[in-house]
Amino acid sequence: MNPVTKHHNLLPLLFAVMAVTSLSGCDLYGQDDYVEQYMVESYLIANNEMPEIRLSTTAPFNENYFFDERAVSNADIRVMSYDEEGNHDKTYHYSETGRGIYRPLSDDRSDLVQPRWTYELDIVIPDDNEHRIEARTSVPDTFSVKEVIRDSAVYQGSEQLEFRITRNRANDRQNYFIYATRALDPVEENLTPFWRDIFEDEDIEEARRIRTSIVNEENFDLNPDGTLTLRMPWIGIAFYGPNVISTFSIDDNTFDYFRSQTVQVGGGNSTLAPGEIQNIIYNLDGAIGLFGSMSELQMEVYVERPPSH
Repeated sequence: MNPVTKHHNLLPLLFAVMAVTSLSGCDLYGQDDYVEQYMVESYLIANNEMPEIRLSTTAPFNENYFFDERAVSNADIRVMSYDEEGNHDKTYHYSETGRGIYRPLSDDRSDLVQPRWTYELDIVIPDDNEHRIEARTSVPDTFSVKEVIRDSAVYQGSEQLEFRITRNRANDRQNYFIYATRALDPVEENLTPFWRDIFEDEDIEEARRIRTSIVNEENFDLNPDGTLTLRMPWIGIAFYGPNVISTFSIDDNTFDYFRSQTVQVGGGNSTLAPGEIQNIIYNLDGAIGLFGSMSELQMEVYVERPPSH
């Protein structure tokens, strides 16, 4: 197995749906009740540089959302970091490097996000009566591969892609994970049967990146030495051949966002009536969107064709 690090090609996959589901607020208001809201997109990754922050406004229900048209400029943005004991470590000041896109000042860009630390977001928009946006996230602990059990397998065979990983510390709860895969040879003839029936020729690029639903730690096997055995579900593999699997351990904000989003769009086999479906949980004051964090583990695998294919 060849570990893959510092290449976060899969992150846009995880959050691309946010612009679609958040742009109108996702609160199922009637058209006459639409109120423009601010929207934040930012996620910290353990042991990576401080992230950019994207700030925009939502669009009415009957209009297409384009970030460039909805981007918000001239905001005062800062992020405060706190160590595991809650002591304030540093304040990161952000500057606007593109319309609606903010990055840390140059002296802070190389600082790494610390696992198990807490980061607080504070945004003030002077052009809107000092409107304030606030949020906080606790970065999940890191984890690693303890043993490669199987990094090559026949698609839908009796043996799955399987790894034994260390168990990362969680804050008084079980860990939650999301798998994402990126095909390294995404040509039409390599599509697996399930995804071939879903994607047409023009959708090949979309099929190249696949994200699974949230997986609870309880779905893994807990081994006597405290490690977890991870088995990649075949539903997450769209192409035969080489693939990169990313396993993301997600914070509470990301968990709440994707869990509630799944119910909103009809996933998760929800039995709730439309009037009972909760709004998407953003964990942001003064805006919608996501200010979240995660740790990530990437592995390269090979998916073989069944003999009959």
